Amino acid sequence: MKYALSVLLSFLFFNCGQDTPTMAEAECFQLPKGTHLPRLFLTPENIQLSYVLSEQEQHNLLAFPIPPSENSTQTTVFQSGKEWFVNWADFPSIKYVDEGLHGHVFFSHALEYSAGGTYDYDIKYSFRDDNGPLFIPRKLHQDTVSAEHGFLSSAQLPEGGLQVSWLDGRYTKQAGADAGAKKVAEQSDDHGHGGGGAMTLRTKALTDSVSVELDHRVCDCCNTATVATDDLVMVAYRDRSEHEIRDIGYVIKPTGREWSTPKLVHADNWEISGCPVNGPALAANGAGNIAIVWYTAPADRAQILFSRYDAALDAWQPPTLLDDNAPLGRVDLQLAEDGTAYATALTTRENIDDAFLTLWAIAPSGEVEREDLVSTSPARSSGFPKIALFEDKLYWARTVVGEEKGQHHVEVCWR
Repeated sequence: MKYALSVLLSFLFFNCGQDTPTMAEAECFQLPKGTHLPRLFLTPENIQLSYVLSEQEQHNLLAFPIPPSENSTQTTVFQSGKEWFVNWADFPSIKYVDEGLHGHVFFSHALEYSAGGTYDYDIKYSFRDDNGPLFIPRKLHQDTVSAEHGFLSSAQLPEGGLQVSWLDGRYTKQAGADAGAKKVAEQSDDHGHGGGGAMTLRTKALTDSVSVELDHRVCDCCNTATVATDDLVMVAYRDRSEHEIRDIGYVIKPTGREWSTPKLVHADNWEISGCPVNGPALAANGAGNIAIVWYTAPADRAQILFSRYDAALDAWQPPTLLDDNAPLGRVDLQLAEDGTAYATALTTRENIDDAFLTLWAIAPSGEVEREDLVSTSPARSSGFPKIALFEDKLYWARTVVGEEKGQHHVEVCWR
């Protein structure tokens, strides 16, 4: 079902090329106030923008193709609710997927409170096809613990369907045994197995009845990343050792085999007692190449690092340093068919209050080109900017922070 939202009549088209001296000319548009938390996703026909429109206590997850038509303001509503957990770092998504059982559909997820605690929320997901009704949202995970379940990432599987991964707090409410006591052999959606207190990483294909625990001790509130190629599925995340080393870990599932044990992308040796709210970004292309970008800060030296995956060795190449001038992180990544990687992060400059959405183009040869796309607020409310590649164009979407609370709005640009 399509809904015409009159607020979208206020689209403002303008040239963003004057935001920073280094920014190349781009086409941009802005959504009305109250919009935030944008993502970009592809369909076979177009690229679409998803975002959240928050009005008083009501939240709506919406999407429409870009660039928008000046003669049409039709926008699709994917989920709505009043009991949503709405967060700058953990926020809803939409993905077009050849689901197999349901045909060509849109998958969406949002976060809904399950109890009175600040972080007691469930992942609710739903399907809708191009012309049919919205399926009633249902809970993704099968445990009944009121705890944090979020930071979902997903990837289209080659054979059809979707692989989803998330942080699962079902054991964070259980005191007693150390989280390491949970055996891999006991992995299931039965929360009665094991115990501890650490956040865990879980995954499942949507056609699976139960999920699998990939790591029994991970950082509590950093985003996950999931990609799939013809040869494997990979999940990357911020690990958490017993000694509070929080480097980026990954697990793989080669086609026809089981999930691997966790390994590190690189031993940064970042020791930090709290969660930095800064997870990795993965990208894969049709040739099966995989790359990663991440934020780290060992010895209080903040950095943005990039690496490519060597599938033959199940190992990552030595990382390329993209920035070490006090970046803020909040990374994203796309991998073109020619192997060129496009990475973004929020960076800073000395004696300048604003942050910058910075883009790096990393050629397969290793050559790196850098530019600032736009200046932005360093505040958490500016969120996690997202990028996408479609028909030889680069798109980016971000939340623009207003002068007062609630005046934020989404901006999308492309070139």
